[in-house]
Amino acid sequence: MLTRNLPRLFYVLPLVALFLLTPGCKYFKRAEDTQLKEANKLESEADALSAKVDDDYKQAAQKDEEIIAAKKEKARIKKLSDEQLALYDQAARDARDAADKYEQASKLKIEAKYQEYLNLRGQYMRKHGAHIAALKEIIAARLEAKPGKASRDKQAEAKTRSERLKKEMDELKAQADKLQKENGDKYKAASS
Repeated sequence: MLTRNLPRLFYVLPLVALFLLTPGCKYFKRAEDTQLKEANKLESEADALSAKVDDDYKQAAQKDEEIIAAKKEKARIKKLSDEQLALYDQAARDARDAADKYEQASKLKIEAKYQEYLNLRGQYMRKHGAHIAALKEIIAARLEAKPGKASRDKQAEAKTRSERLKKEMDELKAQADKLQKENGDKYKAASS
């Protein structure tokens, strides 16, 4: 009986395989949809962390203005600098976490342009974290117990590194923004 049905099986199996391997097959599309939804979820979480980094960064910049206004009040300058360091610490942690999420999302099975965009955003957040670390070094050098030439040299070196990282950061952001502008929100629309 098996030998009589075997020829039919040879006709049916290739048809089933062809059906499953056809682009747009709903069985494979579900896997792609879940990957896209997961990528969108990770991107949303990373975007929230990125916004938090920007807020902390702006608050730390405001502390700079307050420090300048404090002029010679050493105790107030120390307090404001400590607050600024805490803001930069939080921003650096959030930047690292956002970069991890962007990179995790970019490794999912999604469209190549979307992967490239997420990868660029991850690189941008890594640079942003490095930029923030350089800004922290400026503050740490400013707070040294014995201000002098060594302290000024450390500040100048950290400032130069900070400016270089800021430029690299801006280039990565421009690339990511250009890619997003070219592709619009088609990734998010596909997951709804």
